[in-house]
Amino acid sequence: MRKSVLAIGAHPDDIEIGCGGTLLSLVKKGYDIYLVIMTNGENWQCKTKNVRVVEQEEASNYLLATQTYYLNSRDGYMQKDPTVIDQLTEIINEVNPELIFTHYYSDYHQDHQTTYQITSASSKKRTLYLYEAVTSKHFIPDTFYDISNEYDRKQHLIGLHHSQIVKYSQRGDSLYSRVRAYNSRHGLEIGTDYAEGFVTERVRLDKMMKI
Repeated sequence: MRKSVLAIGAHPDDIEIGCGGTLLSLVKKGYDIYLVIMTNGENWQCKTKNVRVVEQEEASNYLLATQTYYLNSRDGYMQKDPTVIDQLTEIINEVNPELIFTHYYSDYHQDHQTTYQITSASSKKRTLYLYEAVTSKHFIPDTFYDISNEYDRKQHLIGLHHSQIVKYSQRGDSLYSRVRAYNSRHGLEIGTDYAEGFVTERVRLDKMMKI
């Protein structure tokens, strides 16, 4: 039986930035990849719904994702709404993932915080792997995944979210450089070129070790 992975992000591009390398590796290992995007990312200049959903679909196709769900919360105004919790709970029960990835809870962006809260409420007693965003605060990972072999493909994946590349460039910044900096730092922590780091929540050691 094939195993599945569910990655949940507040906006198009969050998943690719936080755990794109890990997903690229897992799909090679035979996992089915499912994505949930909480908003359409349409709130700011050059980030219309049509542009950002098209970019996400291109990224989803590159990831060979089995399905991408859009929950259509309002970008910038997400709430921990019982209806959204029920929607995500239904998806989790349907997909029944081996692994769930979502935002780290300490973050300067309110939508990232709310996505974590909704995911935690929806996933009940399942283990969560919390990934890093460019706006994460005090992120100290306890779990790592070597993405050295996937790093060039991860950079390409991020580039499919062209509106985000343009946004950072207009600020005199580089999204590529930001992501490279912390993937390189996490790689140093485990002795590889590049790694993605995660904070784990509710880990069952007996299940991990099949005791």
